[in-house]
Amino acid sequence: MASGNDLSALESKIAELASASMTQDRVPGLSIGVVRGDSLVGYYSFGTQAVGADKPPTAQTISRVASITKTFTGTAILQLRDLGQLELDDPLLVHMPDFTIANALRGTLEGVTLRRLMTHYSGLRTEHPLTDWNAPSFPTGEELLDNLSDIDVVIPQDSQWKYSNLAVGLLGHVIEELSGLPYEQYIYEEITDPLGLTNTRFDLDADQAELKANGYSHPLPGESDLRDAPYASLQGISAAGQLHSNVEDLAKWMSFQFTSGRQTHPSKVLSASTLAEMHRAVYLSNDWSNGQAISWRMNRRDDLVLHNHGGGIQGYASNMVFSIPAQTGVVILANIWPAPTPYVLAEDIAELVIRELGPLPELKETPFTDVSESDAAKYTGRYWAEPGAYVDVAYGESGFVLGAPRKGDYTLHGPAGLASDPAVSAANSFRTVGGRGAGELAEFTLDLSGKAESFRLGGFLYKRVD
Repeated sequence: MASGNDLSALESKIAELASASMTQDRVPGLSIGVVRGDSLVGYYSFGTQAVGADKPPTAQTISRVASITKTFTGTAILQLRDLGQLELDDPLLVHMPDFTIANALRGTLEGVTLRRLMTHYSGLRTEHPLTDWNAPSFPTGEELLDNLSDIDVVIPQDSQWKYSNLAVGLLGHVIEELSGLPYEQYIYEEITDPLGLTNTRFDLDADQAELKANGYSHPLPGESDLRDAPYASLQGISAAGQLHSNVEDLAKWMSFQFTSGRQTHPSKVLSASTLAEMHRAVYLSNDWSNGQAISWRMNRRDDLVLHNHGGGIQGYASNMVFSIPAQTGVVILANIWPAPTPYVLAEDIAELVIRELGPLPELKETPFTDVSESDAAKYTGRYWAEPGAYVDVAYGESGFVLGAPRKGDYTLHGPAGLASDPAVSAANSFRTVGGRGAGELAEFTLDLSGKAESFRLGGFLYKRVD
């Protein structure tokens, strides 16, 4: 296994996987970014931004990222929740009273909650009835809201995942109603600008348009030439898929996801605890092979759980896949649609990097201090607690720890770290880091010789037995 962020040994395999994907889907140009922690550690360019031109894509090349927009919309809803303006289990009716004229063919309108809209368990149809994917634009917001009577709730909300652009599009109007800002302006002011995502935009200015790759559609039946893809503005359902972005910006968006659940790292845009809530599974398949979190899908590959969201719209396919524990992920942008392989390709490369390089350790700031080997010596040994739990207090490569259980041990508190807490004045007491007793004090008692004879942790008295 390699280590760190050196991808050189993996580049030929990444190129092989990319080539197979491009051949299968006739992808003109492919951008691949590998993210580790706070950095875009690898960028790989294949093909061209424009058929017939020697113009390889770059990390700054802009594509439409389509449904990846939904992850920004979900973030905005959680921001408003944290401000006390909504609850995730609010029925949509609370914030959009006109929704009462929608048709509950099965299930109930009251069951269409904000949480269900964000997780594709609302039962709403995929698109609004006025949507025409062959038209130059989608229904405006006014047209969408004036035709709520045409919206069907088509399945019982408890039974089935059903992807819905319409559902997330309606969330954009909830954001507008509660924030008093146009949806696009809210996303800029509260999410993309604070995170420095300067080229993540709903509509491009002249300079950004110069960075945009050409998008392509597949040949007509019986023909062989790729076609320039039409451009359709999503208008009233912008919240479901209107954003443009590039590998450089999406790498920053992914690094932001890696701050999920951190206790000591300040997190922009969402608190670390709210971001962790966003990544937590809301629904799981019966075999636990996949699940749905808030605005993110989850897939399992053996012991590896990957969060993901892809996007597809005329001319462009995108995907981002990441493992929070490994602090590692992959961004892929292709300038053709439909293109199914980028979705598998992103997972294949993410797994390859994680398996070969291992997880990237999170650099943690902590108020605790390490215990030196010499200071730990008087506490190390084997301990036992009623009714029969053993744990080794040890010092090794990981420092001062409650060790992993030996074969046959029933352990309550190991493995876990032990650290000095400057805020604790009691002598011979250490803060437990990780495990069942995380955050609790391990309080040692010394014998007359100055060697530990026991310690208390989590209601258990451990006595030295070595």
